[in-house]
Amino acid sequence: MSQTLPTIAIVGRPNVGKSALFNAVLGRRVSIVHEQSGVTRDRVAAPAEHFGRRFLLVDTGGLGTHAKEKNVDLFDGMIREQVLELVKEAAAVIWVVDFQAGITPQDEEVGDVLRKAGVPVVIAANKADNATMRADAYGVFAPLGYSDIIGTSCSHTTGVSELMDVVMKHVPAVEEAPQQEPERLKVAVVGRPNVGKSSLVNRLMGEKRVMVSDIPGTTRDAIDIPLELDVNGEPLPITLIDTAGMRRKKQVDTVVEFFSLSRSEAAIKRCDIVLFIIDGTDPCSTQERRIGRVIVEAQKACIMLANKWDLVAADGTKPKDFLARIREEMPFMEHAPLMLISALNGYNFKHIASRLLHVREQMNVTVPTSVLNQFLQDTLARNPPPSTGLKRFKIYYGTMKSCPPPKFVLFVNKKSLCPHHYQQFLENQLRDAFYPEGGLPILLELRERQSLQDAAPNRVAAAGAKRQKETEYQAERRRSMRSKRKK
Repeated sequence: MSQTLPTIAIVGRPNVGKSALFNAVLGRRVSIVHEQSGVTRDRVAAPAEHFGRRFLLVDTGGLGTHAKEKNVDLFDGMIREQVLELVKEAAAVIWVVDFQAGITPQDEEVGDVLRKAGVPVVIAANKADNATMRADAYGVFAPLGYSDIIGTSCSHTTGVSELMDVVMKHVPAVEEAPQQEPERLKVAVVGRPNVGKSSLVNRLMGEKRVMVSDIPGTTRDAIDIPLELDVNGEPLPITLIDTAGMRRKKQVDTVVEFFSLSRSEAAIKRCDIVLFIIDGTDPCSTQERRIGRVIVEAQKACIMLANKWDLVAADGTKPKDFLARIREEMPFMEHAPLMLISALNGYNFKHIASRLLHVREQMNVTVPTSVLNQFLQDTLARNPPPSTGLKRFKIYYGTMKSCPPPKFVLFVNKKSLCPHHYQQFLENQLRDAFYPEGGLPILLELRERQSLQDAAPNRVAAAGAKRQKETEYQAERRRSMRSKRKK
């Protein structure tokens, strides 16, 4: 999408309202907004439109340090690299400043960066909360050397439309209607903090798209990244959703971490496939089991990736023993295929794309009713359900209700006669037969055949009329047979 739409970048020092402006232009909440400085770290992009003119809007982290400072924070250096790379590609830049704070040394530093880039710049003097402030915005920030200065207030949603009118003058119009985007597979990358989620995203993209560090909690937003993977010459369009590490709720001690956790859980719900990253050096922790439960409850297709295999293999651990340990400690994830990878050296990465393609194909598989019932008959004949007392569980017929995830409705004599382990057995048999290694949970709904006493009055009447008609037909047939014998 970034190749077909012009890019507009939002830059500025920390805590001036860049993410609030980003959300205001889009008309929805995408970036996390909080009064704490440095909330946004990775760049967040989304397509937007202003009076029929389409573009790609990108929110960035705050440029928060001086170039001559000795103690430069790790994240500030990473943010600076990302912003500089983005500004070079942008058609125009919205430089957000704080009207109430005026021009600060950090603003002057941002101005030096933008002047060297040579891109069109429009200044948004944010936090100008009344008409007088907005009128004074030009006089306050004219010393920065740019003529396009618009007073805005994202909290009051004023001045944003006027700002975009000026910005669009510097953005080239897309002559042809943009081609319809291919339907992308939404793939969420989830896991606990510091297991290598962002490293995996960067390696799949072939560039340093999101920040990576040894500090847990580096990623905060759920970042959507369009990407095309090559699977044996066949393109696979996907949208990678890099999420924040999911901590235990007792460890979430700030509002920002709370929103990060909420975004990660929402990413699982809105995605098609989950790439569940677990730490190979400390697998199957309590938190990883909790995340697995969240994925199962969301009923999402899942692929498990055991990262840092290079470190595990160095200790002499055999793959077979390692995989068996994970399966034993996380039996509820038995349906998810498990791969050993290393985001550091790229081990096994070439197989991730083919695995995603296989899961996508499995998500489109539908089972005809006739095939399903033949399968059920064969399965029940080979492995009949155990009897409970004097009664045995019976399945009359089944049908497929929906997919994904595959949901089957089985009409039975009595649900309580089906033991849990036998229902689990049926789910596993269905998965092995129709969705092998698809990472899809199988849902079974058991419905009892409705008895005539519990049926609606109109159904009772219809059944009675049918029985009466059948009785009359049989009586007439007997009379006809008797008359033929007499002749």
